[in-house]
Amino acid sequence: MKKILTIIGLICLMVSSIVLAADYDAMYDGAELFPSKLYNDIDPFEDEDAIKYAYSPYPLFRTSAFMYFKDYTIEPGYYSVVPRKLKDKYYVLFKQGGKVQFIIPIAKKEPTPVHFYEANTPKVHQTKVQKITGAVRNKFYNISKSSMKIDPPKSMINIDVEVKYIIMTLYYGEDKFTLLFRRTPY
Repeated sequence: MKKILTIIGLICLMVSSIVLAADYDAMYDGAELFPSKLYNDIDPFEDEDAIKYAYSPYPLFRTSAFMYFKDYTIEPGYYSVVPRKLKDKYYVLFKQGGKVQFIIPIAKKEPTPVHFYEANTPKVHQTKVQKITGAVRNKFYNISKSSMKIDPPKSMINIDVEVKYIIMTLYYGEDKFTLLFRRTPY
């Protein structure tokens, strides 16, 4: 009986992986590249973010493997990952040294699950001195609100590796973006 249940479980696992692979193929083929290039490879909304937030709102992503998306080859290195809505579609800008290196379309956009960040990010532990200086700083900022900048949205990046694809899930604020990359070039 155990052998039969094990065989049925393996068959179900293989069928589900085939269905997921077909779904990923459809999402990958349906993703369209950004039709033009940004002027001087500069993010048009970067200045607004620098004025609005206390520090860089972009999550830093490090890849140690080559990732391929259609004509692009993303080489290993550090990238600032920025989700943007350009020409009524969502894209993720891979920035390096302040310049946009790649513009990758988003395969799927969903809302972030409720309490996701509380469950998956570590808590900040502060010493007594840090708590006191933080309270003084907050009191000063409440007096002069014009100089106060807000904290950037919470963000997190997850990577899953499948047989053909590298699936990058970017949680940024209230949105969850899914990007697909091939493990090998065409």
